[in-house]
Amino acid sequence: PGTYLLQAGSFKSAEQADQLKARLAMLGLETHVQTVSINESETWHRVRVGPFHDLRSLNRARARLREHDVEAILLKVKG
Repeated sequence: PGTYLLQAGSFKSAEQADQLKARLAMLGLETHVQTVSINESETWHRVRVGPFHDLRSLNRARARLREHDVEAILLKVKG
């Protein structure tokens, strides 16, 4: 139970993040890029898939990513 995301990548370059987002969209996955600042000096662009509210759709997306050589980190959304 809960809400989950899969983080498919984290890049310093917004262009690299957009390229992965486009690649995943071609696979039929709903993605977004979260831009964060670390220590007020570094900016990272995280490519995330989801959100997922059930285990079946989460596992389907995870398998799809794996089929295309994308390692993803499972994240639980707070709340």
